[in-house]
Amino acid sequence: MAERPDRWIGVALDRQIKPGSSNPAIVGGNAIAVWRAEKGPANVWEDRCPHRGMRLSFGFVRDGMLRCIYHGWGYELGGHCASIPAHPDLAPPKTICANVYRSEERYGIIWTNLSESPNAPLPDAGPDQGWQSIRSVYVARQVAAVKGGLASFDWGGGRVEEIGEGAALVNAGGLSLLIAIQPVDESKTGLHVVAKGEGAKDAKARLAWASRLERLRGSIEAQS
Repeated sequence: MAERPDRWIGVALDRQIKPGSSNPAIVGGNAIAVWRAEKGPANVWEDRCPHRGMRLSFGFVRDGMLRCIYHGWGYELGGHCASIPAHPDLAPPKTICANVYRSEERYGIIWTNLSESPNAPLPDAGPDQGWQSIRSVYVARQVAAVKGGLASFDWGGGRVEEIGEGAALVNAGGLSLLIAIQPVDESKTGLHVVAKGEGAKDAKARLAWASRLERLRGSIEAQS
């Protein structure tokens, strides 16, 4: 398998991953499970149970473990198998381990790095405090087309600045918008958007920006 690029990619808004839930996502064609225990930060794993290959995102969270829906095998934080219901007295071998990816929560966005040796820094959008969720939008175009669409879109006089490969900042209307760019596959890209600044805490203002993101999606998908 080819080495995956060493880069951080936003895969969800922090508020979208509820405590005690497991959720599917795709990054560059790679299926991942984004899950959160009853408390604590989100985790990003390969979406595959080491036992029989079932998608872990189909599973459930119980007692701080992600359990496969097929046979109930439970994987604790760090990925090691800690419970096999069919053999309750068996201590699972340490070699049974889900594939865990690096993940971070910053700016109200969940980021992951699929590289085997992640060293790249996270996109830098300044202080972590004060960011408010706007919404996630999925565009039926590849990343290059989406980045071009971001640059050409009418942001009301705002300016688009790329910060690394996987994110962009837009300053417009008294707000700073941080857009995390998720390559889903060759024909789909996710945009996870948060805002900071004047009006960011106003529900009507956030709704207006969510509507503008819908127009952004339409303008990009309308391009030939």
